[in-house]
Amino acid sequence: MKTSKIILVVILCLIASIIMRVLFVIGLVLLSFLGKYDTVEGIDNYSKYIYLNEYGGDLDSELSIFPEDSSNMQDAFFTSSLKTSLLDTDGYIILKAKYNDEMFENEIERLSDINITIYESCSSDSNYYTNNIKYDNSSYNYPAYITIDGFSHTYEYALIDRENKEIIYMYLSYPGENVSKYKEYLKRDESEYSKKDTLELFSIYNHSFDGGRSYMESMDCAE
Repeated sequence: MKTSKIILVVILCLIASIIMRVLFVIGLVLLSFLGKYDTVEGIDNYSKYIYLNEYGGDLDSELSIFPEDSSNMQDAFFTSSLKTSLLDTDGYIILKAKYNDEMFENEIERLSDINITIYESCSSDSNYYTNNIKYDNSSYNYPAYITIDGFSHTYEYALIDRENKEIIYMYLSYPGENVSKYKEYLKRDESEYSKKDTLELFSIYNHSFDGGRSYMESMDCAE
């Protein structure tokens, strides 16, 4: 009889433990879906370092496509809307800026020179690989310099509007094809956003040293 009671207590404890774990997971999922987006508007609020400090590695990006500051911009527009979920950050960062002729060419030169080195480990003699920014003149409505092209459902690129001397800088995580804020800046073929094996896609900030079994990020060894 005593043994039966002990077994019953053990079974009840196991059931209670399972229920608590299920409730915990449900709570996390609800928190992820019900969390609010943090929306920012206005060029006076532009600073990519605020996003890097606040969201860190969840962005899967160093936002290198974005300019250091807005001092050389004309008729600039800035908006962002981001939400941190269970595993990463969803949303967008959009910066549109016009430049005079000289600064426009200088900015294109900066974009074309972007490269990121990824290290296999944090040791001083580590193997490393350098990724260069991609240039694409067919996927978007404008020629594009691309630092992330779908890796982990994330996109980061600059669209070059030469006619208006304007550059549109974009960061998208899990983009929604019908979002009016940036629909005109999405890929012409929106089926591209439905790809499943996104770790095979391009990111200047990531590289696999073992044939795709794992990926190192450029931020992994940052202090």
